[in-house]
Amino acid sequence: MAKKPAPTPRSAITERIASSHGPINQLRARRFGLDLLLGQPPTLELYYEPGDPHSYLCAQLLPTLAKRLRCPLQVRTVPAPVPASYPEAEKQRGFALIDAKRIAPAWGLDFSHQAILPEESQRQTAAEQLVGINAPHEFAQREAELAQLLFAGKPITTVRTPENAKQLLDNNAKRRTWLGHYLPGMWQFNGEWFWGVDRLDILEQRLREKDLLEGTQPLIEFNAAEARLPALDAGHPLEFFFSFRSPYSYLAALDIQSIADSLPIDLQIRPVLPMAMRGFPVPLEKRLYIVRDVKRRADQAGQPFGRIADPIGSGAERCLNCFPLAENTAQQLKFLTTAGTAIWSQGIDVATDEGLQYVVETGGLDWAAAKAKLDAGIDLGYAEENRKALFEAGLWGVPSFRIGSFATWGQDRVWMVRELLARHAH
Repeated sequence: MAKKPAPTPRSAITERIASSHGPINQLRARRFGLDLLLGQPPTLELYYEPGDPHSYLCAQLLPTLAKRLRCPLQVRTVPAPVPASYPEAEKQRGFALIDAKRIAPAWGLDFSHQAILPEESQRQTAAEQLVGINAPHEFAQREAELAQLLFAGKPITTVRTPENAKQLLDNNAKRRTWLGHYLPGMWQFNGEWFWGVDRLDILEQRLREKDLLEGTQPLIEFNAAEARLPALDAGHPLEFFFSFRSPYSYLAALDIQSIADSLPIDLQIRPVLPMAMRGFPVPLEKRLYIVRDVKRRADQAGQPFGRIADPIGSGAERCLNCFPLAENTAQQLKFLTTAGTAIWSQGIDVATDEGLQYVVETGGLDWAAAKAKLDAGIDLGYAEENRKALFEAGLWGVPSFRIGSFATWGQDRVWMVRELLARHAH
């Protein structure tokens, strides 16, 4: 067995970054300490985009938050994300609509199963009408009216909007970037970011730490059994799309490994080339948010994370080249989780022979066979076929899952796969 290599020097830095809550963002959100000097609590902000399904779910919580918060609450309406942070906009918007319809009942929220994607011009009109409304109750009332029209495909009546509406929207988008994010449907509190309804448990924890939330009941409760899910297509395997450069894929692999023995259907693991190696840029604010968010999720699950040796380039290619050596699903999962642990929590550089040999042998594969395969040249044809299958499923990134006509994206949706399979079993 190969000796465990020393972590890369930079991995100590990534560990500190992942474990922080974004100190620069916190300073900026608190006006560089002025709020603290004045004894003012942080403001909770919702960055809302009209026509964005996850923003719509968040907006339904505004009346409850306004009643229970002991800190200011502000909604900032934003325009559509820039292409660099939303590289497959059509696929992402289409999936967001499907996803919101599925999860809304599980969170006790409303989303019509007949909702359609709004046209861009209508989203823009709604944004111009909402950007001038600051009071949460007034915003929630007008937003509900507009959202009903948007998701029904009905035209929005033109009303008077602020003359500087476009400037206000741009300013909100610039503030979001300045504070470290890039997407709508996001909550910002004390410089830390929380996505949609999926991170409300962590947001609630932060609010309670500062004694800024009235009452003991949860902000929102989740019941997977209430999710609006389709019938399962019989005779299809569970396909798991994975990237060695995706930390969310690492967590998802650990999740899938924990349930693999109890799955009622076959499991098919389909690695793909990282998005950044397929020509999709990953802005700095996106990279920083992801490592901090994954750290929170890993801590919740009791999984190690933070000492990172980025495998982009040859590291990812070499892992992909070795993957086909695994002879069965159990061995494939062991290789995925071993590589993920090395890359994301041990700071081991898999672009080196020393690092990759440790991963290969710890993952149960033969290093001599792996070395021979590497020496013969990198062959990633199968990964490209997996990428095509991913796009055919209407998805773009990883981790993703497909069972027949059902497809979902994100480590946050492993629960959905489990719930769908449990319903099928009964």
